[in-house]
Amino acid sequence: MVCVYRSNNNVYIDKNMSEYDMNYALTELKEQHPWLRKYYHSKMLQMVAKQVAAAARKVVVAAATGKLKYRKGDDYNAFTYNQSGFKIEEDGKLYLSKIGRIRIVLHRQPVNVKQVTVCRKNGKWYADVACETLRRSFSTIIRYRKPVGIDVGITKFCHDSDNHVVEDNPQFLTKMLKPLRKAHRRVSRRQIGSNNRKKAKRMLARLYERIHNKRRDFLHKLSAYYASHYDLIFLERLKVLNLTKNHRLARKILDASWSTFKNMLQYKANRVVEVEPAYTSVDCSRCCYPVPKSLAVRTHVCTECGAVLDRDYNASLNILKRGLESLMMLLPVERREVTPVEIAMQSRKQEEAHVLRRG
Repeated sequence: MVCVYRSNNNVYIDKNMSEYDMNYALTELKEQHPWLRKYYHSKMLQMVAKQVAAAARKVVVAAATGKLKYRKGDDYNAFTYNQSGFKIEEDGKLYLSKIGRIRIVLHRQPVNVKQVTVCRKNGKWYADVACETLRRSFSTIIRYRKPVGIDVGITKFCHDSDNHVVEDNPQFLTKMLKPLRKAHRRVSRRQIGSNNRKKAKRMLARLYERIHNKRRDFLHKLSAYYASHYDLIFLERLKVLNLTKNHRLARKILDASWSTFKNMLQYKANRVVEVEPAYTSVDCSRCCYPVPKSLAVRTHVCTECGAVLDRDYNASLNILKRGLESLMMLLPVERREVTPVEIAMQSRKQEEAHVLRRG
């Protein structure tokens, strides 16, 4: 089926076009509308075609599953330069083809830039830079000399097996509930479509952005600490959606952002392993004797061995112990690469043993 055709010097495009067909249609559209060639870079237009094709695929999947959701026009506030049409200059300016030079604030110098996405969020402009970096090659000798178990919570954000405690759980959303509710009321009272409503929505978006930035700053600093001080990190395999069924604790659990903390650790640390969370707060870390207790009891007192520990500290020790047992690493392990000579010797020994067994 031909998706692009001409009629009376006009180009018509089928809504079911593929990405390749849309890129072919761009050449026809540029001939008909010279302003497309004058004001828009070719790679940027090709990325628009890629986004349209991806959105069409999502619509097909959503229609099949019965979950179709329409997005507002304000959601599309970004454009992308891929492979060419951009340059980060030494004087701290970003050059974009057909746009010009823009002064930007760099928090680090990017290397091997492959893609630049310019987006607008809450009235501010950002340039997301994608760089091609060589992934650190893993050594054939793996040393796990500093493992740690981390127990996350609500009262305290985390307590690890080295008895390092993050006492204050920031709860950024909970602290901002009063201004958030006030901002929501201000939006609901404004007339739909008015400029005052748009201003109120921008003020509300700024509040949420401030909460988001504070939370991610806290999680980035904490995850960087553990990634730089420990080689192996053990966490509980928590099912957050099931935990949020408790409506008294749901907001505090989501505000703690345990999943975001785990994701940050996974791409920063050397290795992160999840263990089953069952009975980590009940079993004694010294003698494994079960000591049932409610959430209100914050001290672990074992009647069998007499151990008196903080509840979360006892759980972190159990997490560390279970993690090491699951990896069969009760002691630091060093694994080295087996040489071809050793492989040949091992295979020869296996063959000789097989012959003796058959004989």
